[in-house]
Amino acid sequence: MLGASQVAGWSAELEQLARVLNRVGPDEVCCEGLTPRQCSILRTLTAKQGARLSDLAAEAGITPSAMTRVLEKLEAQKLVQRVRGAAGDGRAANVAVTRHGRQVRARIDKLMQVRTKTIVNAIPAGFRPQLLASLRMLNQTLGPHGCCQFDGEWPNVAVSCRTVSDKPISRRKSNGRQ
Repeated sequence: MLGASQVAGWSAELEQLARVLNRVGPDEVCCEGLTPRQCSILRTLTAKQGARLSDLAAEAGITPSAMTRVLEKLEAQKLVQRVRGAAGDGRAANVAVTRHGRQVRARIDKLMQVRTKTIVNAIPAGFRPQLLASLRMLNQTLGPHGCCQFDGEWPNVAVSCRTVSDKPISRRKSNGRQ
């Protein structure tokens, strides 16, 4: 069990990490006018060409209405297009990345790779494997379901993960009513 001073230390480091990560993401490396969420969704769309809007929302962990708002902004920049009525369902919307969107994605990917190399090269080579393993562990723990359990001490750590639902997590703020 963590003591109060340990919790405070972890809290301070996690808060600092959040600030740092906001500086090393797409906003830092690209001039494409995209927010981090828009950039992430564009990257996801490229990998899941033609995906349904509802599936994309679940993948991004946001509501379909929030996904619609993001896609409207990406459409306004001519990065994606929605095709209604695919697969015989007039309500369904599939999303495709435009040629311009693929070009923007390629430029962002190249810039992110350059930034990643700069960051990794600043870390002593001997620390990289343990740090990468720690980052993977942190990502699993902070994921939407925190589905993995870790046992043991470094370097003998066992990881076990359970299967979880693919339902999106609601990000709505409560106004105090149930």
